[in-house]
Amino acid sequence: MRILLLFLLLVPSLATALDTTLDTPTSYVRSNVDAVVAILTSPEYKDEATRDAQMQKIETVVDSFFDAEELSKRSLGQYWRIFSKEQREEFQVLFLKLIKQVYLKKSVAYNGEVVVFNQEILKSDTQAEVQTTITSPQLNIPVVYYMVRRDATWKVYDVSVENVSLVKNYRSQFQSILQNNTPEKLIAILKEKTNE
Repeated sequence: MRILLLFLLLVPSLATALDTTLDTPTSYVRSNVDAVVAILTSPEYKDEATRDAQMQKIETVVDSFFDAEELSKRSLGQYWRIFSKEQREEFQVLFLKLIKQVYLKKSVAYNGEVVVFNQEILKSDTQAEVQTTITSPQLNIPVVYYMVRRDATWKVYDVSVENVSLVKNYRSQFQSILQNNTPEKLIAILKEKTNE
């Protein structure tokens, strides 16, 4: 089976040794990486018939990896304020579902790619970025994780792959829709896309 190279761009595979304390941005990414790698390499999911169960386990990791509210807020930009509380909550669920579908369903071979953790930058007590590179004999892809600290834990709110930001990419799409449409319309579009 081909594993999720695009997912590796969101949650990297194997980490080089850095600080192993549990409350750093790097250790947060690493703990999620370890969980995903364990699922991907588990003999339990060797057969094609177990693929759906494997994907569900990976999706559970992704659900906790991202700060859905911050990701949604930044992706909507100025339009966030016109969404009601209920619309924001619905949007967050649908947007994370869309991201999982886009990045987890496009599977490619896992060839032992390794993530090198280049640098952790603490911007403040609640903001950080973790700069990494996904490497293999065929790959050398820079990936930056933008993180926010909430309730004593770090979460990811944006990922930049080869200088292309997930948030900025979706923000331009959402803004083009919201310029002439209501939040309800964008939510309807997301519902349609996530049910495809």
